[in-house]
Amino acid sequence: MKALVLTPRALFKLSQFSIGPEWFDEFGLPTEDCGLRRAVIDGIVYLLEADLDTDETPVVVVNAAGIDGVLADPTTRSAILERIITVGRSVYTDSVSIPTGWRKHQEDCVFSIQASSREWRSRVHFDMRPQDRNDLYVFARLPEQRTFDRVERHVAIYEEARAGLIEAVLTQSEEPTAASRAGITLSQRLPQGFVQGATLEQWYRSKLTTEQREFVDKPHDGPVRLRGAAGTGKTLSLVVKFLRDALAAEGSSKPIKLGFLTHSFASVDLVNAIGESLDPKGLLFGAGHNVKLHVRTLYDLAHKNLNFELDQLEPLSLDGREGRRLQAELIASTLKDLAASGIVAAQFAEISPDLRARWDTAAAGTDRRLIGEIMNEFASVLDAEGVRQGDERGERYAKGSFPRPAWLMALPSELDRRFVLELHRRYRRQLGEMNTLSVDQMIGDFNSFLDSNRWDRIRERDGYDALFVDELHLFTSIERQTLHKLIRRNADEDGKPKRPPVFMAYDLKQSPRDTFAQYGEGDTSLFGASTGLQNSELVKLERVFRYTPQIAEFLADLDATFPAIDLPGEWDAYSGKAELEDGAKPELTVYQDEIGLFADVFERAQRIARAEAGGGRRVAVLCASDEQFDKYLPVAAGRYRDRHLPIISREPSSDLRHAGKRFIFSMPEYVAGLQFETVFLIHVDATEAPTDASDGVRRRFISNIYLGSSRAEKALSVAACLTRGGQSDILDMALQRKSLIEMAAPVRPAKRK
Repeated sequence: MKALVLTPRALFKLSQFSIGPEWFDEFGLPTEDCGLRRAVIDGIVYLLEADLDTDETPVVVVNAAGIDGVLADPTTRSAILERIITVGRSVYTDSVSIPTGWRKHQEDCVFSIQASSREWRSRVHFDMRPQDRNDLYVFARLPEQRTFDRVERHVAIYEEARAGLIEAVLTQSEEPTAASRAGITLSQRLPQGFVQGATLEQWYRSKLTTEQREFVDKPHDGPVRLRGAAGTGKTLSLVVKFLRDALAAEGSSKPIKLGFLTHSFASVDLVNAIGESLDPKGLLFGAGHNVKLHVRTLYDLAHKNLNFELDQLEPLSLDGREGRRLQAELIASTLKDLAASGIVAAQFAEISPDLRARWDTAAAGTDRRLIGEIMNEFASVLDAEGVRQGDERGERYAKGSFPRPAWLMALPSELDRRFVLELHRRYRRQLGEMNTLSVDQMIGDFNSFLDSNRWDRIRERDGYDALFVDELHLFTSIERQTLHKLIRRNADEDGKPKRPPVFMAYDLKQSPRDTFAQYGEGDTSLFGASTGLQNSELVKLERVFRYTPQIAEFLADLDATFPAIDLPGEWDAYSGKAELEDGAKPELTVYQDEIGLFADVFERAQRIARAEAGGGRRVAVLCASDEQFDKYLPVAAGRYRDRHLPIISREPSSDLRHAGKRFIFSMPEYVAGLQFETVFLIHVDATEAPTDASDGVRRRFISNIYLGSSRAEKALSVAACLTRGGQSDILDMALQRKSLIEMAAPVRPAKRK
């Protein structure tokens, strides 16, 4: 094949398919009716909408010929295809920007990105305006970075592909052959149990619950909260409302702009996948006359408005989770540098013994819990409130007169607080040397920008008429303060300002961090005056569609172990009512050591993945320990090289659809929003959250277990090991109530002498 040509909508529709390695030989379509048709003209494959009747449409042309062929390498072509889809969305929709981690380099209309995360030297090259057309030409994949004047553009391939489009449009849809059907099937389900096939109106009329429809029907006259446990359909309800409100706005006489904000690129990917399946008029693709839809991360939106590229600045990441992972690495290296300095050791020799011990273990890499505590301190107090060493606020902080919630890390002495200020100063210096900003710093600047005269002048042009926010429990207090400022100012018939129409979905117990808490002076409620979201209406969801009654019972017992937190009206007891059929009770296995746990769980996951009808994408091994996850990654890469798929961030992870018979290995926070038939949740160990740990540490660990357990639909196996203290006492309630049953660990054969 010389080239693959797709319309943007056909390109995005590939996200709804499971694509295997054979597909890249013929670029075929599945046997099911998917709204696309295929034509082959002189060795060029065209995938077009079934009802397309004009050649006056943008197309995406992918060069598939020769050694520069973009999809020639079997080891990276699935990843490259996913990156082409993301680039296409960045060009033709307002749903995503190209992730900073892909190292985009651009000159005029030509740019290149990394081909995949595994091959950082390899580059894929794009032209956004070939021959001054509104097309996207993916013209080369090269094994290393080159200046653009040394890259062959293969213009003849593009010209031939463009010239053949008229004939492809006029060609009757061909009868697919067995070869052209190979390697591609319509995905039976998207994340969160969403089944394709039903229309938007069918979902609204017959599939949503009464409570979900109540939320979807809410008018745009003020903020509305949608609260529910994992699996109650919060994201789906939010997407249905987003699209139905957009359809209603399309019939209005004035331009309307609706925004959908999430915390991660993976969630953007999920929302787009669901939305594109339900979008009847292509509004997500910019087909609306009066309505414009944006689906983005908050960090992506901040990056766009702050014009970082003009200042030659680069944020650590535009993905909230990924950005905080990189921040953790910087803090870890800074703690290590402090420990290696004799001057610093003498300066802070008298800090509290507990802090000293935790600093030593964090610097040695044996216990990373202090890093999470420090990240909370930075995000919630120092970066959020602009506290700096040496200034007035810094002195108030050091002296103990600056407000801090009691459950944050214990800093009983002035020297302890000065140690944190010194750590923060060095951390900020590292960011400066890298010419970058942390996620928290970027959002702090964005919040200030939204208070500026500049935003005041352009708010009517660039603001939103309504905002839809998913995973609100992952947003910090400073991030929540930006939401109402993004709304255009509107007045009612009497001239009074309208309350901001912000529709928010959340479940506080799914947050593995304490980012939902409000800090600083004044109102400390979750939706206080500083957020502009006070007195918002509440809709609660209780029916669970994702897991069995047995898993729901275990989650209820797990819920009872959460430490009480002073969030009036927001911290309800678990009340999920499962709608699935009965299944097996969750099981607990305690292994002798890490080696036995790793070997047994990974072997079991592999066997099930090979036997499951849905393949490995229906089986996940989720690790509750950061430390053990980092240890297992390289071991799994060697021993289970082609038998597992690691997910190590929340960037778009459509590799999941190409998992084949490989099981998933990840952490609960990286697969939030995804669902698996079988989940192995490993290292629910006593050492992760000892009984004498702070409420903050315990709550975050329980949230991690809750999040990981709720990813399972039918089977949940929990594992711990004796060398790490045995199972956590967090499981005691479930064990006593028999919603979690103990299983004997397999006996490993003794080693031969």
